[in-house]
Amino acid sequence: METVKAGRTKSYLLLAALLLGFLGMLAAFGPALYNDSDQYIRMHIHREPLYPLFLWIIRGICDAGWLYAAGVIQNVLAAVSIWFFAEYLYRKFSLLLWEEILVVLLGIIPYLFTRYFSVLRIFIPNSVMSEALCLPLFLFFITGCFDMFTAGKKQFWKAAVKAGILALVLSLTRSQMMAAILVWMVVLVVRTLRGKAEFFKKMLRLCGIVGIVALAFLLRLFLVKCYNLAFNGHFINNTYGGVNTLTNILYVSDREDGENIKDEEAREFFYLMYDMADEREAAYRYAGSSFTEKAEHIEKWHDTIKFEIIEDLYYQTYKKTVVDDYIIINLRADETSMKIIKGILPKCFGRWLTNYLILAAYGMIRSIAVVHPVMNWIAGLFYLLSMGMAVFMIQKNRRKGQKTDNAVWFYLLTMLFILGNVCTVSITIMTLSRYMIYGFSLFYTACFLLLITAFRTWQKERAEKGLQSWAIRI
Repeated sequence: METVKAGRTKSYLLLAALLLGFLGMLAAFGPALYNDSDQYIRMHIHREPLYPLFLWIIRGICDAGWLYAAGVIQNVLAAVSIWFFAEYLYRKFSLLLWEEILVVLLGIIPYLFTRYFSVLRIFIPNSVMSEALCLPLFLFFITGCFDMFTAGKKQFWKAAVKAGILALVLSLTRSQMMAAILVWMVVLVVRTLRGKAEFFKKMLRLCGIVGIVALAFLLRLFLVKCYNLAFNGHFINNTYGGVNTLTNILYVSDREDGENIKDEEAREFFYLMYDMADEREAAYRYAGSSFTEKAEHIEKWHDTIKFEIIEDLYYQTYKKTVVDDYIIINLRADETSMKIIKGILPKCFGRWLTNYLILAAYGMIRSIAVVHPVMNWIAGLFYLLSMGMAVFMIQKNRRKGQKTDNAVWFYLLTMLFILGNVCTVSITIMTLSRYMIYGFSLFYTACFLLLITAFRTWQKERAEKGLQSWAIRI
């Protein structure tokens, strides 16, 4: 009974410390707006529905003080999610107190990183930005996915439903989190393949999983359209997907690629965009030869191409010739962008793929470190060492006829999400730190779990041989 009480006291103290820290940051710095905040507040057609709805509800309840109210809720949610995640791992891996505190500290780091090291210099829970909801919800999602690996048959579907709902909610908060639905699908597939059912039954289940995921994407699309109908008067998906995708493709194009565009209006738009980008040296030809020079060049010019060239040209043209309605202009811009992409992408696909891989590589680095000539190599080394340790532990378990350690499954789940997130973001935008931070604490937590699991196994083996071992016991 005393142990249970001590455990509860420890848990409450951790939660209290987190709440004090996060709410202290709100008291110290106050709520903040940044360049995209206005679009969330105005429920702009570009933005996914969940976060604008969250703000709309708070404004309806709190009126003048809604900004501080949102900050309080977001900071409390951040604190609770880190506490919940640490307590979850504490139970799953029988962590010691110092080990759980380290997990908590790793959970805090991404928030401090964006405040003191990122370009925006913002404390996310204080800010009007969708990451303030997405980051906490993501930790709940990860625990659901991990339960799918470790739960028995009776609890498996409960965990799968929980993780699936959270994946859908995340995708409605940020489009890049559609990767969460794909991660959920992969976990379902792996769990199905690990089962003892007959081959035919496994194939039927795999087909069912694909069908469920397809329905999830359709449901997301339907919900987004219903939201836009209710608040923007149009039963449509979020706009500017075509413009976002065109940005990185225009960057790697050559002028002669435009000859393949069949639509005359789209071809003229391409030539104008291309000439404007070329005049500013905002194209792949003006990048350096090294990996770093290429990555820094596309990141430097990405927003210029998107906003000052593509978007501005569409608005200047369609506002005069079509209608003074930004939603209609956006729809026309997306339509024209897809016509341009259809024409030029086959011609410049090789360069686009190379550029995509460069952006993805920067995304992998930013998922666990700060981009720097030295840190880039260190991040790569961390990935190699952690993968090597995971493979070593898998092989060791196989030789002994034992099941794969839960720490390995957690690490593989972490790597799956990091890869999915990086690959999703790299298609349309830059892999900036605030898009990549979801994997930061997760990666180092997974590596820590690998280390302590390997250490405990070593301790057990020494004990079986009658040898002494040591450990920090707090």
